[in-house]
Amino acid sequence: MTAASFDLQSANSPLGPFAVLFRAEPFCIFRIFLPGESVPKARPVDDRNDPPPALREVVRMIQAYFEGKPIGAPPWKWLHTQDLTGFERAVLEATARIPYGGLRAYRDIALAAGRPKACRAVGNALSKNPFPILIPCHRVILSSGKIGGFGGGTALKKELIALEARFVSSLNSH
Repeated sequence: MTAASFDLQSANSPLGPFAVLFRAEPFCIFRIFLPGESVPKARPVDDRNDPPPALREVVRMIQAYFEGKPIGAPPWKWLHTQDLTGFERAVLEATARIPYGGLRAYRDIALAAGRPKACRAVGNALSKNPFPILIPCHRVILSSGKIGGFGGGTALKKELIALEARFVSSLNSH
């Protein structure tokens, strides 16, 4: 595949712009850049750029997330997972099952991925998660309750956890 077959488009969120690296035909997402990450220059997702309908849908999903709406299952059919090891895929699948507003320890994900002693390996796999927000690696914390690492930085991780807690709390109060 040539570099020309990739495109990078950005969209806004309340925490700043995010970007999606994708291939249009057949549609496939290779990476999501979080707000605050160093992102190469990207064109905005708008009608002038004629983005693929699937890209529009993914952008809507991510923007809705920032408005307090759970994403549900990630759109696996559009995620480029072929370069992941079996273990990395199992870690991302287990992480994707963490409910909106929920938190799990790295140990819990290691158990769910079938390797109960592989807590560090879980952390390494999540540090390479190319699909943050769609696969909510920010919901994985240390067993001690400390926040742990995050590709978008610990401040953003705390902000995402707090965002979900606010919306879950407001849903439970109604």
